[in-house]
Amino acid sequence: MSRQSLGFCNACQGRVPAEYYTRENQVWLRKSCPHCGTHESLVSTDATAWQAKRDLWEGDPMRKSIHCTLKCDECKIDHGPAMLFLDVTNRCNMDCPMCGFSLRRMGFEFNPPLEYFEKVFQAVSLMHPRPVVNLFGGEPTVRDDMFEIINIGRKYGIDTQITTNGLRLADEEYCRKVCAANIGLRLAFDGRSRDIYQRLRNNGKAYDKKMQAFENLRKYSRRKHTIIVCAAMGINDHYFADLIQFCHENRGLISDVGIIPLYENWKPGEFDAPMHTTMEDVEKMVHDSVPGGGVDFVPAGMTHWLAVMRPFFTKRPGLGLLLFAGVHPNCESLTFLIPGTESYHGLNHYMNKSLTEAARELGDIVRGIEPKLARLDPSKRLQRLRGKLICLQAILPWALRTMNLRRVFGRDMICGPIRSGWNLWQRHRTKRRTGRPSPATYLRVAVLPFEEQHSIDSERLKTCRAGFPYENVSTGQIEIIPHCIWYPYRNAILKQIAGKYGNTRDKKNAA
Repeated sequence: MSRQSLGFCNACQGRVPAEYYTRENQVWLRKSCPHCGTHESLVSTDATAWQAKRDLWEGDPMRKSIHCTLKCDECKIDHGPAMLFLDVTNRCNMDCPMCGFSLRRMGFEFNPPLEYFEKVFQAVSLMHPRPVVNLFGGEPTVRDDMFEIINIGRKYGIDTQITTNGLRLADEEYCRKVCAANIGLRLAFDGRSRDIYQRLRNNGKAYDKKMQAFENLRKYSRRKHTIIVCAAMGINDHYFADLIQFCHENRGLISDVGIIPLYENWKPGEFDAPMHTTMEDVEKMVHDSVPGGGVDFVPAGMTHWLAVMRPFFTKRPGLGLLLFAGVHPNCESLTFLIPGTESYHGLNHYMNKSLTEAARELGDIVRGIEPKLARLDPSKRLQRLRGKLICLQAILPWALRTMNLRRVFGRDMICGPIRSGWNLWQRHRTKRRTGRPSPATYLRVAVLPFEEQHSIDSERLKTCRAGFPYENVSTGQIEIIPHCIWYPYRNAILKQIAGKYGNTRDKKNAA
């Protein structure tokens, strides 16, 4: 294996030639710097699984021609972002040792006034389609005007959500207010043990507050949320089975799990991890945690195949299947878990073949009908109907071959569908009666890369559709830097913004 790309020199951070290579079933990124020599960074501990995702799906074909220099502050390419993360503060009510996003580590305060967010949201509202915006930090909930920021986003028609550590949700009244506003949450939760938070966050007490936050959400939330897990080999890997079980117990509250391998951006002496954790390590953690296994991960970007068929069934442009909008085979990987009576089952349990095999066949089918659909206009009623028929004629035989009907409907092939329909009706009645979401029919589990500068490569970044918006204070324009390369730019950019706008002071949380 040898693929040329660009990466960051581990020493001087210069943009240098980089290539992947395999050694002892591990994938490494080798960077050749003319000034600092050669450096290597571990990318995957399972080269077979890493390569299998590339063999299954090569990436978004519409983006292969993009040329990436890794100079994102100079680049004017429109990535068409599907998801944005908006820094609202660098203050936080935790001080995780491996996190570099805090006021103390950044050396200046970033807490701009509402006029800054008005300008950002106004620019984002002009994008088509409009991306989802996640309030990010630091910890967004330490701002007393967080709800005002949310309202600005909604004023411009933008789905605005919060990425939070959840500690303030332990306050029942505050959690009730968040739920009344019907705000989507990405809630950090690394497992059900104080030991995890003591070792990973140096804050065992945070566990109790997070558990209280879930109690409060169960009381008041009218929607499902995503939990974001930091996975670290030797710290919380042996808690993953219990984490999956926790999701099963709370399937009326949790719809998605995003798992991020512990990202190694800390400086020497700030934190000590027992070992490196890669995406393939996390996939194995999930596989080993589901009773009976049956868990396959596929590149999440493969769901872009469905974009060919989607206009004939819905007017909503977004796919709604990706947590970070991955469009590269080694970006976001995805699997689905199906709830049983006592625990989750891997999707393979209900199929006659693996998810990998089924996904490969589906891709071939979609590519086969794509020329026919391209000739149709889904905005015209008859052509829309014809497109639906083409899709169903192609997909239904595949679905019947793929599904294990005995397991899907139960052993009794007559009563099974009746029971399934009855259960769906009961969930619908419960939601209408209580106003609370019914238990999820599946759990989406995605493994996400993060801002590890040592393993960034231009091949992956040029297709990124998640990013951080910010104001270029030199031009006054709102620009976007792809998500996983925000780290080397963040401090300088946010410091300039803080210099222009100053910092708003909240009444309660300024300390």
